[in-house]
Amino acid sequence: MEYKICKAQAEEWARYYYIYRVSNFNEWFSLSFQEEVDKYKRSEFCYWIVDNDNVKIGGAFIKPNMIKCIFVIPPYDKKKNLIDTIVLYAQSISDKNRGIIVPDVELEDIEHFKRYSFKLDRIQKLMICPTKKIQVTWKENFKVLTPKIQNREKIAELFYESYSNGNFEYNADTSYDSQLAGVQVYFNHIRRNNVPSEWSTLVYDTKSEKLVGACMVGLVNGLPYIIDFVVHSEFQGQKIGTKIMERTLNMFFNKYPYIRLNLIVGNDAESFYNKLGFIGLAKKAYMIN
Repeated sequence: MEYKICKAQAEEWARYYYIYRVSNFNEWFSLSFQEEVDKYKRSEFCYWIVDNDNVKIGGAFIKPNMIKCIFVIPPYDKKKNLIDTIVLYAQSISDKNRGIIVPDVELEDIEHFKRYSFKLDRIQKLMICPTKKIQVTWKENFKVLTPKIQNREKIAELFYESYSNGNFEYNADTSYDSQLAGVQVYFNHIRRNNVPSEWSTLVYDTKSEKLVGACMVGLVNGLPYIIDFVVHSEFQGQKIGTKIMERTLNMFFNKYPYIRLNLIVGNDAESFYNKLGFIGLAKKAYMIN
């Protein structure tokens, strides 16, 4: 049986997506039902997959060089065939000189995408922790500041040095220039979304004036989200990371119910977050061909 791709009315599509993908994929909803609908209702990239009788069997968000939000509508259950149809359509509208990205592949679907030469880039896990009241005190040899745009080169340097000296291949491959670009994305994000710079933390060693720790916090789906968080390898073991995270959890106490981050599965930091009270939730794969 052949299937067809057809444009969806975005608000209706979003209701189906919430019920058949979000509720199944992750029991912890980052948005309410109406907020999730509002998130997509103006989108031009929502599609149905229909059978020969024009019955909806699934949906996806498809635009040139990107596929995401794939869901199946019961009683249809042949997801492999659904993915075949979606990938072939995405290939037909995409720039052939660029890869197609699928940032939210369910783990059970990885092999389906590999049949079309998609490669697994990484698996990420959502982690959350309730905000809490914590008294945080710092040793005299450290000072805590909030990031300013003029700090961006130092922040990028910290990220580059920390990741280059780490044992995690995905981050270790990142160049200084890409780190600098990422820091600029953070500053653009907080400006556009009116996020206070005080949400983020920079820690300096007072003796050397070296930036030794940073936690960059943004606002995603109306809730605090940790964009990046590192402690320089030469200063690890001094509880800097613990105190930065405790400061962050304390800052949002009585303002937001929890904070979130995405962790690449296999990262040694998972045990660090577990000790602070974070719990791991949904896992998703990032794939590209």
